[in-house]
Amino acid sequence: RTSVPGVYGAGDAVTGPSTVVESMASGRALARSVHLELSGEEGPMETSRPEERDFSEIPSDIPSVARPTMPERQPSVRKMNFSEVALGLSESQVIFEAERCLQCGICSECLLCTDTCSTLGAINHLEQPENSVEHAGVVIIADPEAAPAVKGEDVIRAYGPKAAKPDVYAMIIRGFAAAANAMVLLGGASERPRGRGVSFLPPDPELSPEIRIGVFVCRCNDAFGWHDEMDQYVEGLTQKEEIVHAEIMPSACVPEGTAAMLKAIREKGITRVVLASCVCCPLDFVCSACTDQRSRLKDALFHGTGISRAMVETCNLRGEALRYLMEDSATALDRFTGLITRSVNRAKSLRPLPAPVRTYNFATAVIGESESAVNSAQTLASAGLEVFMFGNEGRPLTKKLSHTNIHCFEGSEVTGMSGTLGDFQIFVKTEGLSQVIQVGAIILGEKARGQIPYISQKGLPSSILTSSIQKRGTPGTPFIYPGATSIAGLFKAYPPGIHVSKRRAGAAAAALAAAIMPRGPRQSKGFTVVVDKDLCRGCGRCIEICPYQAVTLQENRMGGWYAMVDEALCKGCGNCISVCPSNAADSPYRDQKYLEQLLGAVLVETG
Repeated sequence: RTSVPGVYGAGDAVTGPSTVVESMASGRALARSVHLELSGEEGPMETSRPEERDFSEIPSDIPSVARPTMPERQPSVRKMNFSEVALGLSESQVIFEAERCLQCGICSECLLCTDTCSTLGAINHLEQPENSVEHAGVVIIADPEAAPAVKGEDVIRAYGPKAAKPDVYAMIIRGFAAAANAMVLLGGASERPRGRGVSFLPPDPELSPEIRIGVFVCRCNDAFGWHDEMDQYVEGLTQKEEIVHAEIMPSACVPEGTAAMLKAIREKGITRVVLASCVCCPLDFVCSACTDQRSRLKDALFHGTGISRAMVETCNLRGEALRYLMEDSATALDRFTGLITRSVNRAKSLRPLPAPVRTYNFATAVIGESESAVNSAQTLASAGLEVFMFGNEGRPLTKKLSHTNIHCFEGSEVTGMSGTLGDFQIFVKTEGLSQVIQVGAIILGEKARGQIPYISQKGLPSSILTSSIQKRGTPGTPFIYPGATSIAGLFKAYPPGIHVSKRRAGAAAAALAAAIMPRGPRQSKGFTVVVDKDLCRGCGRCIEICPYQAVTLQENRMGGWYAMVDEALCKGCGNCISVCPSNAADSPYRDQKYLEQLLGAVLVETG
């Protein structure tokens, strides 16, 4: 109540700059005063807190810390103008104020999350909890607190003793071991292939010679905003030759967005698609840039729809253009139009994807007869996989395991190994007889991991594989699972430095090998690199830079060497192309002619 009858004040006008909570309290106090005056009631109105509270009490051991004082203009200065009185907090004061937050996690029901996610509809504040019954053949318990509530013969514990120190790598090993036990309990031996198989690129729908381009532009739910000129540009695309459809959609990765694209492609006979969204490529593999939305979009667009990957040209509109909208709309518009224009020009030059084929093996080699190695072999065999057991160099195999899926090479010594996933060569010596055994994966026992050399290529120096575990705080070191190595398909039965039982470590290695071993023909992933053996000098630079061990050296008729790319392992990253000194490495999809056409399109566009 002010000095003027009927006039009341509340909030910042009375107290000065304050918090939202205090402003709300001030408004409630004002409302009570107005009610008392208008109703004629006497005495203060009673107030009460709700009996049911959706948050817990603040712990008493949390110290009370006063908020920083907001600096203000001096009265002698602010009376001369209408500038803001509150000057704002400094950076250090803002950080201090933020650190006062108790992180209660209480939702205030502002519903902004619902509005932001309106297209996906993934958030529903009215949804009620429901009880459901799930049927499973095996239950794995990773939380010891839940152990008393779940009992049964098919219950597997994936946690360690209470006294064990927290170790993320030990936890991973225990999890893999639990998965291996579940794999054995669930069986499935009849589904496991044996011997050798082939890898191939699945049949791709034919690429029509007629060019009818459809352009689909995703607004990514306006996460970065949008501009009217973008609408105008897309609407004008249909005036260009060979473009029969142009459409803007709120989100391409939701089922409605994918369905709209498929409908337009089929109804208008579109033979070339330009997809401007957050998707970088149409390839059938997930890289570090792929999010769930991108993978979901590619899966919905290509799997079982009859849409060829070869007919789709993608551009990352979100990352290359839309993210600049908030900072510089002019730059964003230039990038927007440039990306789509170049993508349309590239779409006119699309060609069918290559269809490489290679053979590979289903058997797993276990080298050594330590407890962990033996447990790896027994676990794999019990799960229905074929296992070959060998001895180390200087330690011939003496054990003979009685299992129909395990073939023990008694008296054997492994002198070396080479190859990669699906196509390893084990160099074995048995009583003076040397032979080469083909396997698909390898598990090394404790002694074998430090003795047996890995030969990356004939004629090149061999190396002993070392364990590589990501260290905390070491940037640039990729994470690999404990027990895995830098060679795809080669594992260690008992990785050093991790405190778990040898039995569990061996089972974990078996789970890794079983997971990577295919149940059927492996599929190539799309764009690959090929090498012209007449131009190749055999320098080996491509082998050193390839992150997927997809390049090997083969001997030519003249006694020299040339590089050969395993299409089933190649991801088309192009690293080998960038270091090839003789221009022998190239891509059948993005070859010299294609790049010249692309460069020409860019030069024409930029004038």
